[in-house]
Amino acid sequence: MICCRECLELLNDYVDGTLDEKIKESLEDHFNDCPPCISFLNTYKSTSKVCKETLSAEEIPEIVQVKLREFVQDTLKNAKEG
Repeated sequence: MICCRECLELLNDYVDGTLDEKIKESLEDHFNDCPPCISFLNTYKSTSKVCKETLSAEEIPEIVQVKLREFVQDTLKNAKEG
């Protein structure tokens, strides 16, 4: 069974749909048994959607895009370590 830490490490690949089917099923089993992880997944999906919509709505300077990506990556890294 996948633990919460592994769940966080696999989250991006899960949302992108690039996980091996067996790992995907194990991750979904974990989500079914772990309300905090499913909540985090839903928040992650919502945040990703808002970011994509915002970035495609109008041209944002490259430096702002880079800083936003760094912020999201740092937030995920801190969540994995915490």
